[in-house]
Amino acid sequence: MRVSEGKHGMLKAREFKGRHGAIYTIAGIIILAVGVVLAPTQAKSTEADDIIHHLNAAINWYKQMTGANEGAGQASDAFYFENARSLAGQALQLAFESAEAQAELLPAPGHAAANAPASGAAPEASNLPAAAARAAAQTQQVQAQIDGLDKQIAKAYGKKLQTLTAQRDNLQAELSLDQAVQDAIGKLQKFAAGNNAQEAGLPAEITDLKKSVPDVFMSVQAKGEKPAAAPSASTQESVPGGGLISQASLLFSRLEDLHAVDQLDSGAAQITRLARDLQTPLVAKLRADIQNARTLAGQPPSADPAQAEATRQRLDALTAEFKQISAATLPLSQEIIALEECGVNLQEWQSSIHKECMRILGMVLVRIFAVLIGLAVVMVFSRLWRRGTFKYVKEPRRRHQLLLVQRFVTVFLMVMVIVLGFISEFGSLATFAGFITAGVAVALQTVILSVAAYFFLVGRYGVRVGDRITVAGVTGDVVDVGMVRFYIMELAGTGADMYPTGRLVVLSNSLLFQNAPFFKQIPGTSHAWHEISVTLPPGSDYGRAESQLLEAVNQVYAEYGSTIEEQHETSESLMTSRYSSPKPKSCFQLDGNGLDLIVRYPVEIHRESEIDGKMSRKMMEVIGGDPGLKSIAASLRIRSTVKV
Repeated sequence: MRVSEGKHGMLKAREFKGRHGAIYTIAGIIILAVGVVLAPTQAKSTEADDIIHHLNAAINWYKQMTGANEGAGQASDAFYFENARSLAGQALQLAFESAEAQAELLPAPGHAAANAPASGAAPEASNLPAAAARAAAQTQQVQAQIDGLDKQIAKAYGKKLQTLTAQRDNLQAELSLDQAVQDAIGKLQKFAAGNNAQEAGLPAEITDLKKSVPDVFMSVQAKGEKPAAAPSASTQESVPGGGLISQASLLFSRLEDLHAVDQLDSGAAQITRLARDLQTPLVAKLRADIQNARTLAGQPPSADPAQAEATRQRLDALTAEFKQISAATLPLSQEIIALEECGVNLQEWQSSIHKECMRILGMVLVRIFAVLIGLAVVMVFSRLWRRGTFKYVKEPRRRHQLLLVQRFVTVFLMVMVIVLGFISEFGSLATFAGFITAGVAVALQTVILSVAAYFFLVGRYGVRVGDRITVAGVTGDVVDVGMVRFYIMELAGTGADMYPTGRLVVLSNSLLFQNAPFFKQIPGTSHAWHEISVTLPPGSDYGRAESQLLEAVNQVYAEYGSTIEEQHETSESLMTSRYSSPKPKSCFQLDGNGLDLIVRYPVEIHRESEIDGKMSRKMMEVIGGDPGLKSIAASLRIRSTVKV
């Protein structure tokens, strides 16, 4: 009985080891299968990567081509651009056509794993469904044994119960392992299915790339023909503006276009190299197929029908393979031709832009040279003006005025030369200048009026330093005349008794345009009129009194009369009108007190007090020497004819 139980235990142990061996075998199958499945994923077809890389490069280059600046440059640039863009679209279509044909040449999903070199358990590992079935059968078998032991345990007792319980525990552990193996194989099947789907995704990826450039295939699908190149009707020749700024801006823009076209040319050359790299192995396969076909065709006919049929099938296979490979090679050759033609158009376009850049650069240099010449002419003109002023104008005040005008004119002309040289859009400039001028005119209204009045003040009949003027109720002698304001030395007193107050009055030049009266000396003169007035009593000898007083005034006037005459001649040379020479004159005037004898005479402004003093003394001498005139001494008065 013990011997039989020992044998039964040995048989159970062998069965347990066998089952574990099967489990280990399945685990090894899983490990090897993982390696086989992962191998195609890690060593993914290099040809597929090259195809996708080629398509991505062609798409990016085509988008760069369509985004180029087609609206600038000469009219011929539009023709080059349209041709290059059309050829780029054709090249992209041919690239996709070749890629679709090459995708058919690649092994089908799972084909690489099925045709992998046999090594170890690789054939077993490649059959995952069989491994999954074996794992499921093993699991069901162990579960059935566990169910049988559960029935026996329900009826057993004693040592047999313990033995059966131990066996059931072992089988339960084995069942857990079997279930883990079955779960791992299931996950491996899902992974293998996903990997095969990824390998089968090259045509789908090509289709997705097509969607990124719908404009290339839209016209082909709609019309069934390739779009023809046509120059853009809206493209116009770029005409540089007359200003230096616009010309320089256009020059930099064309240089950027030149760089962009150079990049497009480099991109076309790069895609050509990629296409040649894809074409080289295909051409090698075509040559090999042609050589093999010629070798088979050159063999003598075989008498064995089976061998003849095998030769024919081999030739048919080579023919089919040749057609399939040529379907991928021919579009690549056409693409290379289109890219080369596109490169020629890009080079012509680049040459046209280069010529235009040189032309614009020449215009910029001519413009700069013209501006420099203009500035030089203005500087020479300013220098000649300055030298002529110092040579022919001796009066310091007039020289200062001319030099001031010379600086203003020089700056104005230089600004105008620079503005005319750098700016060509005078419409926009005029609008902008109008707004600026309006704002400045409002903000600096008084200053502008003062500057404008300055040129009237220093004009032909203007104010000179030393002139006596009366403005805004102030009488004084002019001290200085500036661009914005002028200064006068205030005088106080009435009539002929005028004296400096010791103050300077600062007045704005804009007073000239106001309603306030402005009195000044006659141009070129510096004299005023004074008068001597006496009241003659009734019964006096009026003629004798007039002659004696007028003679006395003429005697004093003779001392400074030459100066008054010179001033008169100067004023007549400055003014177109003529007036009588200023000389002493007498007249009678009747008022309520009696008959007044008035003798008027000119005096130099800066010698008024001195001349009036001499006149007073002379009058007293004449009246004192004639008894008939002593009665009028009390009424003798000297005053200015201008009431201040």
